[in-house]
Amino acid sequence: MKKLLSKIGRFLIKQNEEAIEGEYYMPKLFGEGKTVEYEIDGMKKSFCKLTEWVNGEGYDVSFESEVSKGKWESKRIELHTDELETFFACLNHFKYFGK
Repeated sequence: MKKLLSKIGRFLIKQNEEAIEGEYYMPKLFGEGKTVEYEIDGMKKSFCKLTEWVNGEGYDVSFESEVSKGKWESKRIELHTDELETFFACLNHFKYFGK
């Protein structure tokens, strides 16, 4: 294991030295987001993954729902915080959050 880690370290150093010559090829970190996942086994089994955008202005929402035994459906929604607030206002209108 130590040999493998050492080999990876040497490879990364070499890649970094080569990347300095042409910065285009150097990997860049865009930020660190926040992610949370939940599941429910209700009327149908569903998984939800919510990831905050790196700039903090919105969220990516991914759903996986079992539509029949072994068959899954995927959905993805991208919402800016303004869209999210409007969506919550709509749910509130229908008293989703209680009275």
